[in-house]
Amino acid sequence: MSYTHSVHVILFDLDGTVLTFDGPAPGPGRMAIDRAMLRLHGLASASSGVRFAGGTDPAIARAVLRRAGKSEDDETIAALLDAYLVELDLVLAERRYRPVGDVHATVAACNARGAVVGIGTGNVRLGAERKLRSAGLLGAFDLARGGYGSDGEQRDAILRAAVTRCAAAPSSVVVVGDTEHDVSAARAIGARVIGVATTGTARLELAAAGADKIVDACGPALVAAIFDATG
Repeated sequence: MSYTHSVHVILFDLDGTVLTFDGPAPGPGRMAIDRAMLRLHGLASASSGVRFAGGTDPAIARAVLRRAGKSEDDETIAALLDAYLVELDLVLAERRYRPVGDVHATVAACNARGAVVGIGTGNVRLGAERKLRSAGLLGAFDLARGGYGSDGEQRDAILRAAVTRCAAAPSSVVVVGDTEHDVSAARAIGARVIGVATTGTARLELAAAGADKIVDACGPALVAAIFDATG
């Protein structure tokens, strides 16, 4: 199927897709959640063993609380996420995110072809804003055209929220992400999916999950994959 005349909305995941961090693990997000757990519950390295890649902030918070033997009720999760945002500001003052490839040019090229560019991320909206600003990418995206961890714990619910805000039909949507969870969520709403793989492991995961195409980073290859007339 040709993408050229059917792509109306492109939803970008954030972590690992349009932004990443340099240096050793843990990254800024994990550092912030660990600091929040230390402040609220007196527990160090509470996120150890919890996978963040492809997760949503509410699901990650729930998993961290579960491993710590703490309540997983909505109030406790909300308190942890509020503390996480405070700690994220502090972490980002020490350690910044950076773009994955040429994000600004990629978004500009998609806009030039008449597509609506939005966001589909597991980050709560305020976390997404902080991360994009840190990477110098806040101006590239309209946050009103997005779905966030604030909209739900499951990624398909997040994408549905983004689709609604972009006033699109799911069949006209292309999701761009870096994990199998982006692929499964895209399939759940009937969207196509392009994988961004910055590592060999990510490429294997995306291929196994059935991503339509896989590229190394944002840039001309990603634009071509999105609008590839050969489908």
